[in-house]
Formats: sequence, C-alpha cells, structure tokens
Amino acid sequence: MSAIREVVALETGIPWGADTYFDAVLRPATLADTYRATESVPVPDDLTNQAARIAYQVQVDDAVVLCQICALGALEEDLPSPGMLVRLIDPDDMALLRAGAAAVKKKLQLSRRGSPITDVPSASSSGPASA
Repeated sequence: MSAIREVVALETGIPWGADTYFDAVLRPATLADTYRATESVPVPDDLTNQAARIAYQVQVDDAVVLCQICALGALEEDLPSPGMLVRLIDPDDMALLRAGAAAVKKKLQLSRRGSPITDVPSASSSGPASA
C-alpha cells in the first residue's frame, strides 16, 4: 500500500513556511485517518439539526482527505496539521484534493484485485461492478 500515491496539482497552492506548494501527494486513507479527522473536527452541540449534521460530516470527510497528504512538493516532514490545512487551502484546491483521494482509492482497489495500475481518471464510478 505504501507505494500507491497520487500527485495532485493545485491551482492556488498551499502556503507553508516561506514557500507555497503547488503539488500535494496523497496516500491511501486508513482507519486511523478517520479517527484523526473525527478528533480534529468539533462535534456540533445539536446533532438533531440536519444542517449541522451534514456540515459536520462534510468537515470530517474533508479532514480525512487532508490526513492523506504525505508530502507537499518535496516537503515530507513537518507538514501542517489537518486543522491548519483547513485555514490554508483554497476551496477549489480542496475539490482537486477530493478528486485525488478518489483516484488513489481506485488505485488501491485495483492493486488488491491484481489488476495492473494505470492512469486512473479523477472521476470514479460510484455504481457497483456488473458481472
């Protein structure tokens, strides 16, 4: 699993330190990422409110993607936390990262089925495979 990566070219870039990074490298998500993401997002006081529940889930889903970032350009150490990244990332770049996360998940699925990994389009099919 460690060899599977997706490089996402960002339009606005992520400012960190003295540099702005225009490439983010994503690795496949793990259950630990989900736990870390859940811990990083405050739970709304009123989970009976549908809008609050939806906003919370979107924040957790985005935080999972941010936890998948294993490099910004050549920077692999001292990366910003998911909480910090939320304040640094442009919404359009977040959309690109979501697409990259879907692509790396598809690569992981194909590798586990024994299929050769080729360029995977950013948009993946959400329907079940037919026999």
